[in-house]
Amino acid sequence: MKIRDSVATGILHLSQNRLRAGLSILGIFIGIASVLCMMAIGDGAKLLIVKDLEKLGGTNQVQLWTRSTIWKRGRLVRTTERYTLDDAHAIEAECPNVLFALPKNERFRPHLVSSQYGSQPSPHFEGVTADYALGMQWEIREGRFLSESDVENATQVCVLGANIAGELFRETSAIGQEVKVRFSWRLPSVRLRVVGVMKTKGSSLSSWRSLDDTVCVPLTTRQQRLVGNPYVDRLVLFFKKDADVYSIIDSVKHVLRKRHRGKDDFIGYWIPKGNIQRLAHTQRMIKIALGSIASFSLFVGGIGIMNMCLVSVGEKTREIGLRKSVGARRVHIFWQFLTESVCLCFCGSILGIAGGWFAAHGMARLAVHIVPILPEWPVVLSGHWILISVIFSIFMGIGFGVYPAMRAARLSPIDALRAEN
Repeated sequence: MKIRDSVATGILHLSQNRLRAGLSILGIFIGIASVLCMMAIGDGAKLLIVKDLEKLGGTNQVQLWTRSTIWKRGRLVRTTERYTLDDAHAIEAECPNVLFALPKNERFRPHLVSSQYGSQPSPHFEGVTADYALGMQWEIREGRFLSESDVENATQVCVLGANIAGELFRETSAIGQEVKVRFSWRLPSVRLRVVGVMKTKGSSLSSWRSLDDTVCVPLTTRQQRLVGNPYVDRLVLFFKKDADVYSIIDSVKHVLRKRHRGKDDFIGYWIPKGNIQRLAHTQRMIKIALGSIASFSLFVGGIGIMNMCLVSVGEKTREIGLRKSVGARRVHIFWQFLTESVCLCFCGSILGIAGGWFAAHGMARLAVHIVPILPEWPVVLSGHWILISVIFSIFMGIGFGVYPAMRAARLSPIDALRAEN
């Protein structure tokens, strides 16, 4: 008798007891499916955040915002320093790892933007420079973006997002048309000529609004003609790929201190890469917690498989004695029962992979309904996790199947033939 015959005998026995085999692999199935579902949803969330950050310019950036108040000697004190357009130019000139600095004004929104075809209340209104489209990775669908000349001369022009252009001008081309911007009912309207329309970009997770509801005007136009405020609300610094963001922040603070009377208490910053790192840390903690829970499920499933193998040994005691009496060796009996355990765990892992995939897609669809701004939740089921689950299940089968197989292999032929099943 050959070992492959013993393996075939073990598989045949499982096929003859499908219900019992199915119940035995249920614990393995639940454990593998829950782990893979968690990994697929978690990796999908990470991919979702990375894609969302790409819409906002990518992860190689740091945003400087203005602290209006700080704690000093146990009480809140107002800060007096504010960013300016010259600060952005100085940072570009003196910080070698900064590719370019993008100043933005977006604090005050207009009450109404209108045209002869329609109107849009409270759009997202941004005063920017010519580098905005490059930094935010925004492509122009029609016309052009703002130029350096527009910023230098405070030209009364604007670039519209796709939704705004559709609502203001419907089927008519917006290029060359005029829009009226009113910041308050008490202030007169300001006319702006449309020079470009941006491609559709969709919504952002960081706010409820759509990025296509944006109106871009030259920063100086907003400061001089619309708001009358010479300051800049935010500086977005784009840096080289391999540069250390904290050393960049230190160099930027050094530049700003020289320009603001040695003060840097008004400087606040936000690092998109920090969000990804915090997400990865949270994911690791969740994986450890849920992995521990899943390991208990796998352990219980392994005990169930061991129990089934022991029952199988008891049922086949006389068969074992008969096979040994006609020449079967211990190794043949050992492989027969070990095959049963390994096959049960392997089948549990395969079904668990399929179950985890279906469960992850179901949870992704549920997440889209819970968070309406998401068009889809990606499911990322990586190949190395699938391979790990298969290998782990095989080791589970060996670990929980060795004892029943050794017990069967050590039976005496005479005692086995005397046993009553």
